[in-house]
Amino acid sequence: MLYGKPLYRKGVNKISFILASYDDYLAAQEKFSSLKVGTWGGSGEKALFGDITLKDIDKAVAIDELLSFLAKNVEDTLAFGDAKVDIQMLEHCQIGVAMGNGGKEIKEMANYITASVEDDGLYEAFEHFQIIN
Repeated sequence: MLYGKPLYRKGVNKISFILASYDDYLAAQEKFSSLKVGTWGGSGEKALFGDITLKDIDKAVAIDELLSFLAKNVEDTLAFGDAKVDIQMLEHCQIGVAMGNGGKEIKEMANYITASVEDDGLYEAFEHFQIIN
């Protein structure tokens, strides 16, 4: 964590790119096989973007880093997601909330399904879990 320090640092931990076609994703997977190559912004062959990251780093790892920094426990967490890439994060947190616009896989594993992003799903879940009145 760089709290209170300049946010610029040397080194790259993620590269995002625009997919001209699904073939771009497949080519990146082949070229960068030692790294984790994923897609987002759509699903399957309709994905809009790709990203390349370190293999053992995901959203659950990031949550653990933040919890350590804040001296908090995973029992105090609630995560929101709408895509396959969010499943590990939802499984890791105490409560996993799938957005209504999410895919079948994330909805099946979530503790709670809220409305879609466009239909104020975050607000609805905040009310449901009494985070706001």
